[in-house]
Amino acid sequence: MPQLNPDSYASQVFWLAVFFVLLLVFLRFVGLPRVTAILDERRQRIDGDIGQAEQLRQQANQALQAYEATMADAHAQGRKLLAETHEKNTAQLTEQTRAATAEFDKRVAEAIGRIDAARDSALGGIREVAIGLAAEITAKVAGRAPAQESVIRAIDAAAKMGAA
Repeated sequence: MPQLNPDSYASQVFWLAVFFVLLLVFLRFVGLPRVTAILDERRQRIDGDIGQAEQLRQQANQALQAYEATMADAHAQGRKLLAETHEKNTAQLTEQTRAATAEFDKRVAEAIGRIDAARDSALGGIREVAIGLAAEITAKVAGRAPAQESVIRAIDAAAKMGAA
């Protein structure tokens, strides 16, 4: 094995030390600054992304709070509008009911008036028919026609007795 040859051992150690020093110098001045720059850039990008994500999260929370406030306001306005509409409809229904009741009472009064007039008319006609029938029956039974005045008095007396 040539690397274990004692004649070239000193030169191998020398060149090992030279290349080791060159490697250390290369890594110190070229390799590590590049790696450090890449790591710093990534760290800055990650920190920026985290900061941006935090900012977006705060904006999202603010948007959520604004949404919830808007929804709460909309619900309150809806309840208020519903209550106002209910009150308005209740008042309108009350007014319509009052008007319908008044109209119904008016029609009932008119109908009662017509019924009373028809009853009075019918009763008046019954009186005339009763007078005529009483006069005819008396004429047939008695054989002579009674005086109109006496038939009217008899019918009125019988009507007063029936009413009492």
